[in-house]
Amino acid sequence: MPVDVSTALDLKVNHDLSYAQIAAIQGVSPQAIHKRLKHLIPGEEVQSFRDNRADILSGLQVKLLSQVDDARLKKLSIRDAVVSAAVLYDKERLERGMSTANLASLTSDIAAIRARKAVDKAVDK
Repeated sequence: MPVDVSTALDLKVNHDLSYAQIAAIQGVSPQAIHKRLKHLIPGEEVQSFRDNRADILSGLQVKLLSQVDDARLKKLSIRDAVVSAAVLYDKERLERGMSTANLASLTSDIAAIRARKAVDKAVDK
């Protein structure tokens, strides 16, 4: 019986089942499961990166911004440095579950819509 790789991978990664448990479910040997999954399962480095991605992105922002000084401004496109830092900032916020939208703008838009509705309602009366 062949290994159902997608199901086996889901059971390993998302449900933390052992190779033996997955093998029992699929009716194959644990070695067969291991052989098919070993190249698909993230290693410790990948998992460490995932767990610390926001902090890593934050550190990269510091490195990028530290490159911006008077001497380099003449050689380096400030736009490139600032855009790179801004993109990393957005990605860091995303990783931390924070908003990347301008909430102040949204709040003022909502207030303007409510004000227009109130005016329209008053005019209709």
